[in-house]
Amino acid sequence: MSKKIFYCNKINTLNPECPHAQAILVSDGRIEFLGTKQEVSDYAASYKKFQKIDEIDLGDGVLYPGFIDTHSHLSIYSNLLDKVYCAPSCGSIPAILQKLKEKAEQTPEGEWVIGYSFDDTGLPDGRHLNKHELNAISTKHPILVSHISSHMGYANDLALEKFSFNAQTKIPGGEVVVDEQGQTTGFLLETAYFECLNHLPAVSPEQQTANIKKAVHEYNKQGFTTVQDGGLGFGCNAQIVTQSYLELEREKQLNTRVYLQYVPDAYENLASFGLHNFGNDHVTIGGLKYFTDGSIQGFTGALLKDYYTRPGYKGKLLYPQEEIDAVIEKYHCMNVQIAVHTNGDAASEAVISAFEKALKKNPRTDLRHMLVHAQMVSDSQLERMKACGIIPTFFVKHVEVWGDRHAKIFIGPERMNRFDPCGSAVRLGLPFALHVDTPVLPVTALESMHVAVNRTSSGGVVYGEDQKITPRQALEAYTVNAALCCGGEHNRGCLKPGYFADFVLLSADLEKIPSAEIKNTQVLKTICGGEIVYEKN
Repeated sequence: MSKKIFYCNKINTLNPECPHAQAILVSDGRIEFLGTKQEVSDYAASYKKFQKIDEIDLGDGVLYPGFIDTHSHLSIYSNLLDKVYCAPSCGSIPAILQKLKEKAEQTPEGEWVIGYSFDDTGLPDGRHLNKHELNAISTKHPILVSHISSHMGYANDLALEKFSFNAQTKIPGGEVVVDEQGQTTGFLLETAYFECLNHLPAVSPEQQTANIKKAVHEYNKQGFTTVQDGGLGFGCNAQIVTQSYLELEREKQLNTRVYLQYVPDAYENLASFGLHNFGNDHVTIGGLKYFTDGSIQGFTGALLKDYYTRPGYKGKLLYPQEEIDAVIEKYHCMNVQIAVHTNGDAASEAVISAFEKALKKNPRTDLRHMLVHAQMVSDSQLERMKACGIIPTFFVKHVEVWGDRHAKIFIGPERMNRFDPCGSAVRLGLPFALHVDTPVLPVTALESMHVAVNRTSSGGVVYGEDQKITPRQALEAYTVNAALCCGGEHNRGCLKPGYFADFVLLSADLEKIPSAEIKNTQVLKTICGGEIVYEKN
């Protein structure tokens, strides 16, 4: 039996029974004992007579439970690492087109050129791409560029041809956009964009495994030891991705724990085998990921009141209420956890209402259903979520990245002041988590916590003073509360005997430094199952 002792001058356990420690004895990847250096040394004395115990001094820093990502798309992100990054940091649309052109010149004819993270309102040009610009790059390469929201994209004519999309194509819940002359523009919305992802070349099992291994390292660098990969089957082959995770786990090369959620079609392939909550310490088959609206910054989120600059327009649900009710009732009555994408308050209303109906048929409130994003929920909606046992995971970094644009373009300053209402959730006693929806934004926990605590936009405006939370509450959103979302509160989220030896060593105590310094805190080491999986140079 492998045993190690980790020493650190300050260990914040987030466990009220033993809030602080100086040493942790780890046995076969789990915490066996923790306390002061003397207490752990005395406890380990009997073991030392019979076996060698490795002793690891973590040096300066503060040790916390490993961070838990409650919503991202690690597998999709893994396949983008060698694609063209088209974010606002590129500077302009011409600069982005030049990057795509350079990629095309390096790519054999007939093969795909793919870009991601294009953000129209974040660029000086302030507009979407069109197929004519992409055709000018190449007519011999199919080109697809994804919007940063992951709810829309842009294709050239060759790509549209491969998708079998034309001006007459009709896709429920989506749109192949046409111009005034009735010609395709290359702009694809919602389910039309989702559908096109199924036509992209499949990643080989070997390449998928290698890609995931690289992506996991990026999560480790940010302190993550558990990741919920949301929506397998959306933009990836669910079977190949699942096999890749399992292969890495078998080879002891999966340096994080993953909790997998599947889109309905992919989940149905597993349901007959009864695999919900099936797995091991590193790979768990979770539940269902379901979409009900789009993105607010894409004007496809479903709102209860009009968009700020589009009077008379509220967006719409991707599916009729009856269909949402049926899906949620079906899986809730199967006792399957459902993580539902809702951005606008109309989408949240539709989903909360569906859960309330489903609970009348199966009155369980312990399945840990989630509202993913839930950015515009009201206090009354939060109260109803609490009654249903629904946990929100908020995309609070929106306040920093898109806050000024939300206030000026999408929802206006009044609604922006309660966007991602963490403070309201605290006051109502509703546990919540935080996420950044990678690859929508780069992997991070600390920057997300920073925004939740400070609520300051990139332009320096504070949106929602009463929605600020404390550093402790932000930490809990990535640890104790986040553990609930993967049914892991019995083995992760805080540090106590029997729990996984999953730690992150930070350069500072987040509860002792000025709140403005949280984002400057560094991850020094990440430890998963008692093994150091990342160490800052």
